[in-house]
Amino acid sequence: MSTFDYGNTRLRARISRLMTREMLEELTRATNIDGFLSLLVKSPYKTSIERALTTTSGIQTVQAFLADESEKILLDFQRFYADAEWEQIALLFAFRDMQNIFTVVRGVLGSVDESEIQRLFVRSGKIPYRTLRTLSSSKNLDILLTKMVTYRIPFTEVLVKNQKTLHLLQGAQLELLLEKAFYEGLRTEQAVLLNQNKYLREYFEMYADQSNILCALRIIKDPEILALHDMDPRECYVDFGSISFHVFKSIIQETDFEKALTHLSGNVFHACLQKALTEYQVSGMLTEFEERMRKLRLKRASQFPKEDPIGIGVPIGYLVRKVNELQNLWWIAKGIQLGFDAAEVIDHLEVMA
Repeated sequence: MSTFDYGNTRLRARISRLMTREMLEELTRATNIDGFLSLLVKSPYKTSIERALTTTSGIQTVQAFLADESEKILLDFQRFYADAEWEQIALLFAFRDMQNIFTVVRGVLGSVDESEIQRLFVRSGKIPYRTLRTLSSSKNLDILLTKMVTYRIPFTEVLVKNQKTLHLLQGAQLELLLEKAFYEGLRTEQAVLLNQNKYLREYFEMYADQSNILCALRIIKDPEILALHDMDPRECYVDFGSISFHVFKSIIQETDFEKALTHLSGNVFHACLQKALTEYQVSGMLTEFEERMRKLRLKRASQFPKEDPIGIGVPIGYLVRKVNELQNLWWIAKGIQLGFDAAEVIDHLEVMA
């Protein structure tokens, strides 16, 4: 019997209890944060909200209970899975840690207020939220790296190795530095594990493909970027995913996006990139491509539980859906706080069918 069975049974039950669009839309009708919390306290979030209310109020209460719920995800997964199954699931949280480390480092380098850094954390990772808050309060890079060494934070080694040049890196370059370190670990240390689990591999391959596609589009939009930073195309490429370096090179040699996308025929993102191209031609913003790919990636992962009911497909699907729900709740709370119309808040909700 698969040892995923115990945890998967519990997670499938939790998936069925996630909030529907109708429930989320009801929350948008609250006229203030207190009203939002009063409605939400009738949900499974009751305990976390009541605990947060003992020390906070207003939007800080929302931040506190979301942080609490984020850490609960990791704790539940640790209770439900062990041994080889946990080894696979831990990679999901390690990836989220990488995203949070990027947020902290970029924020500290940019002298961003710690509250703004914390607002951008992705929900749930192996690094405790309180530790992330401590890191985000660092006054400069030296202090941050010292804390990271002390707390034994992952990816510290690659950051220390590049410490002298970190302040020269733009956001995309810093993100690429961390991504390359993460995927190098997957490609070497976790190769056997990924080869045995197609859903885990697909999950990370879609992330890697998205990174490579966005990088290629940036180069096409600004062909001088490589020469400006004295970079070889190989340095920009994440050596993971379904897009080979040969295809990547072919893409960046094109002079317009329409021709570039022809090299991605057969890739899972091709259709959504074609739709994004139409939107890009109006706005001129690369975020059109990023958003289309992000939504497709999440939609695909949310389908894993049906396709892989006794394997890691259920943990991946639950994690994606649960984190998405927490993000929806944060968006609703911020919308109410800022006085947005309920229709506008609803329009930006992302609910996975």
